[in-house]
Amino acid sequence: MRENLPPGTLVTTLRAVDADTGVFGELRYTVLEQPVGEPSMAEGRDAFAINSSSGELRSRLTFDYERAKAFQLLVRATDAGNASATVTVRVLVTGEDEYDPIFLSPSFNFEVPEGARKGQSIGRVLATDEDEGADGIVLYSLAKPSPYFAINQTTGTIYLRVDSQPQAGAGRAKREPREMSLEVQARSPLPASRSASAQVTIDVTHTSFGLAPD
Repeated sequence: MRENLPPGTLVTTLRAVDADTGVFGELRYTVLEQPVGEPSMAEGRDAFAINSSSGELRSRLTFDYERAKAFQLLVRATDAGNASATVTVRVLVTGEDEYDPIFLSPSFNFEVPEGARKGQSIGRVLATDEDEGADGIVLYSLAKPSPYFAINQTTGTIYLRVDSQPQAGAGRAKREPREMSLEVQARSPLPASRSASAQVTIDVTHTSFGLAPD
């Protein structure tokens, strides 16, 4: 079941079959104490309630995926003659995208060094996400494609798509400082996930990027 649903949400309906007819075929359902289960499973006896006659299992709490991802409980069905059967029920909690990614800085500044070659890294952006599971995975992309730069979607490393060609006549005169700006977006791989963006300023003084050829 999804996290953040209100208490009383129907999880499932448990049904046992008794071949007896009449009163001896009527079953009562109860949740039992159980021995310590798997370490990854939280005790579910206090987290769920079962309707003794219908077998409807409902939540008693609002679940937080970041705190507990699975519960385990033991349910017994008993007939009027005290014959019974038990079943182990495991309830998995699924997460929601609750938190926006957060960049370590709202802006980043990098420089293309003189003589840098295609594929060379010039810097890395980094964002974190407090969600867990797939919603907490951060992938990076450029808001607009660049002919000069690309970004590794998993590491946030910005690298050159082309060799950094020096400016014509750069050795004869002082180079005028020049900068380019990129917008980097961070989001999870799931559809309609929350996202965030950061501005990246890149010093391209030592390149001919963005300049018309002589």
